[in-house]
Amino acid sequence: MGALKIAQIEYSYVHEEIISTGYKEATGIDLIEGFLLSRRITSLDDVDLDTAIDFYNMVLTCTTITDTQKSHFASVLEMIIRLRGKSFPELKGIIKNRSKRNKLEFFLSLRNITDLADIDAVDRVEFEHYISNTVVAKRIEYIKIIDIAKLYAIEQSMNDLHPHVLRYENKLIYLTYHPNIAIAKQFEYTQVKEPLFFDFSLNVSEVLKRQVFALLKYDLEEGDKVSTHMLLQNRITPLWYLYKYCVEHEIDDISKVTNAEVEGFIEYLNTLPIKSTTCSRAAFKRIRKFTFLNTPTIDWDASAWFLERFSFTEGRVNPSNPREAFYFDDVEITENLDLLKGYMKYLLGLSQRLSITSIYMIYNNVKRMLFYFDENGIYLTKLTKADLENYINYLQRKDVRVATINSHLGEISKFIYYLETKECIQPLGFHFEKYRGFEVYTHNDISVSKEDQRKVFEVLGYFPEELRLMFLNLWCLGIRVNEVCTIKGNAYLFDGSTAWFLIYQNKAKREKRIPIPTELYDLMTEYIKRNNIAPDEYVFKAPHTTGPYRSGTFRQQMNILFDKYGISETYKFKSHGYRHTLATELYNDGANIQCIREYLGHSSEDMTKHYIDHLPNKIDKLNEEYFATKNKEGIQWN
Repeated sequence: MGALKIAQIEYSYVHEEIISTGYKEATGIDLIEGFLLSRRITSLDDVDLDTAIDFYNMVLTCTTITDTQKSHFASVLEMIIRLRGKSFPELKGIIKNRSKRNKLEFFLSLRNITDLADIDAVDRVEFEHYISNTVVAKRIEYIKIIDIAKLYAIEQSMNDLHPHVLRYENKLIYLTYHPNIAIAKQFEYTQVKEPLFFDFSLNVSEVLKRQVFALLKYDLEEGDKVSTHMLLQNRITPLWYLYKYCVEHEIDDISKVTNAEVEGFIEYLNTLPIKSTTCSRAAFKRIRKFTFLNTPTIDWDASAWFLERFSFTEGRVNPSNPREAFYFDDVEITENLDLLKGYMKYLLGLSQRLSITSIYMIYNNVKRMLFYFDENGIYLTKLTKADLENYINYLQRKDVRVATINSHLGEISKFIYYLETKECIQPLGFHFEKYRGFEVYTHNDISVSKEDQRKVFEVLGYFPEELRLMFLNLWCLGIRVNEVCTIKGNAYLFDGSTAWFLIYQNKAKREKRIPIPTELYDLMTEYIKRNNIAPDEYVFKAPHTTGPYRSGTFRQQMNILFDKYGISETYKFKSHGYRHTLATELYNDGANIQCIREYLGHSSEDMTKHYIDHLPNKIDKLNEEYFATKNKEGIQWN
């Protein structure tokens, strides 16, 4: 039997399939059969979207039919397929335009979709592809109808008892098709659709995909706390671009990114025409932090440790100046980095006597040395005495203060001793104390002058109440700025005759009482009562949080007010100056060093002496008095 005859027999099946739908227009049938014959397609079951697109365009360019016939016959194949598939009567209620409805029903039939709830992100992409290639005008309006149908199905499903949460699957997801209708509808009218598609079917690290999905799911479920615009701009869009960047640069784990990769991503974001570039670094930090905080166990290999994960006791943390994280992404030699992480883990865990502020200082000092080692190719496991000597000489050549070098040597000596004890390196027998310089202490008067105090009090009544009261506590009590910021509701006491202030001194790791003016007691207790501040609550809270006022924010706000009222022309606000002022005034009033030391909570008399601006002031005063007396006596000085 000839090939042509065989083909004709095969296509008689197509003819029967078409006739079975009830369609009888001879010209339309001829067009379909001829086109399918040219493609060697023997059944309507083998028709796909690309075939339908090609048929549509073939009819529009056909020279054997009129222009009037073209508009009808271009959609004939759609109609035949639609008639063979399942009808969706519910679409008549939600999609009024018949032409749009027919397009969708054809598509669903071709994809063998029998339930609107089964429409997924891939279907959406394919439908957009089909519409873009077959509809000349109002393409966006046509594309919208598949979203309308899916959202209708989601809304209907909300009546059942199953939880409507997004679950991780190895597939493309589209946020407008989120199983929770409230979340899905947030993105219904989003114009830029690309960041709404997250493809978890890609052949990339499963760790990376699950990290991105976990944060995406969290942000979507917590999205009611921010506007849709902010959710898209500051959360969803940066996350989408980070995922894209990681895929393109073969980054397998967000938690282990290097400094170069971080900077590369920031630069990449800043090249994009998106508003989220203004907070790109903050956006990446948020992603990184979420990843670290939500691992089943602490990821000690991560390139950034966020301290919120560790739940430190109150005594180890300064809440007014908290340290948020330790970053390890900028140490280049991997072996050195691993040893640094081991040391930091030890300090954070076993060495519980150390405050986080102290650990942070150690961390910075050790990293400074490791940066030098990076530049010079020095590995800790092969460290020699000569390497350490060269490093110390390098510090000395940089004209660093003796006190700074001494402190630095003290910290790195502890690090080296730790490595020797852990047998990470061979014992060096290096004597760091040999290189400590002799520190000459100089006294700097930083007390606030009476004139500058007068200027502050002249305008203090115009300050916001919170800042005004914080200043009065600082001025009256001579306490540290972090201690002012962390005052709690139970700090003010009265025993019937004397007002007291209860203070926890972080540095000394102890609680103590100090006497205070009754006027300050009255002001503070009235403020606490009026604002319903509980005994264990912070009195001065950071804006929009329950945490304490940040010391840096306090200084910043005070200097803004000093600028506003012209005080900063002669005096910049320095919180520690008031501590020196009180110490000096106590000394001038006859208090001895030991009493002042106890009041300030110092560990040594030498430290207290540095707080008292007494000797220079007394010399100047006596000098002036002497010459004033001589001038009265009419003595001439030549």
